[in-house]
Amino acid sequence: MALTIQNFKQDLSTRPYIFTVYCSYTNLPYVTCDPESFNDQAWLFFREQDVQEFGKAKAEEKILLKAVKVERKNLLSLFGQLFAIGVNTLVWNKSGSKLEIDLTEIAKQPDYSKIEPAKRPLLNPSLELSGIYFMQEMRRPVPMEEHGDISSLNEELMANLVKAEFLAPLVPNPEEPTNVQKMLVPFVKGKDEKSYRPVCSDSLEMQHFAGKNKMAFARVPFKGLKAMMPEQADGIVINPAGFNMILPKEQLSQLITALQEEE
Repeated sequence: MALTIQNFKQDLSTRPYIFTVYCSYTNLPYVTCDPESFNDQAWLFFREQDVQEFGKAKAEEKILLKAVKVERKNLLSLFGQLFAIGVNTLVWNKSGSKLEIDLTEIAKQPDYSKIEPAKRPLLNPSLELSGIYFMQEMRRPVPMEEHGDISSLNEELMANLVKAEFLAPLVPNPEEPTNVQKMLVPFVKGKDEKSYRPVCSDSLEMQHFAGKNKMAFARVPFKGLKAMMPEQADGIVINPAGFNMILPKEQLSQLITALQEEE
């Protein structure tokens, strides 16, 4: 029997859980771009067997995925995350049959237009999406000549990067925890053992990075990131709990200089 959106909605409302897939290279939902419609797709699965078969097929392409069980009560949180990273359709895989559905058919996209700009949560779906596509491809463990069009993916990522605003985390000073002026800058250690100043592209990434820790943040445009970086930092890391993109100090300076010259 062919899948329909009515069947899909019924499954969502009656099943205690479904499955989705996250990419191990980004720590975010795995996203694909339909070659004909250019829809940005996230994948949902009816059975554990369905998601296992999908993961096995992707592993042959050197794409490492992990199955995530999503309980019914957490579906709205998942859909909110998908909106935040720029996904616009879902692919429902049920016993091998597939159905593509617009995300807005299933969930209402948050509307922050009635909130004054200074109080709106920061969102950067274009940056998140371009970062996901670039990292999903760049981190595949294959020879460089077997990668897709890395240069185009990188070009799009850089274009979104320099236009974006960021949230720069700050942590309370243990000696004066209530003094906002004396908050401390956290650091993240890279695989190279160097220290990077973390910044987040949106409010959800900030929440994921902070976890249970109490943190504040400063909202900063890209060209202001250098001024927010302590001298001892070796660069910045964007979305350390997500696609974890490192920009060394020299590269950050070059991008800011190029942006200022363009302006």
